[in-house]
Amino acid sequence: MNYIEKRIFRRVDAELPVDLELGSETVQTTSSNISCGGMFLLIDPDKLGDQHKLDVVIHLPNRKNPVKMSAEILRSESVDDRRGVAVQFQGLYNDSMLEIEKFVKGKLN
Repeated sequence: MNYIEKRIFRRVDAELPVDLELGSETVQTTSSNISCGGMFLLIDPDKLGDQHKLDVVIHLPNRKNPVKMSAEILRSESVDDRRGVAVQFQGLYNDSMLEIEKFVKGKLN
């Protein structure tokens, strides 16, 4: 059976530091991959409780200020024996999305 790629945005493997703002608490984690549409976060889904929406702060290399995005949790799964969650970025195309796009394009070249 042939697999049909449904993604709109190309993703790249990238271990980036990410802060999740969960109310008054900040949880630090790492990404496994990222695209302009979302990312996979290496975190035990149980740490997120019943959260469905997250505020993510992504620390891109060679960028003074982190990128802040809202995201929705799509699913939790295991990748290479590590658990995590797939998130989809929410909101309009803005400067934060432009910075992620620059990073992804730089990794693809």
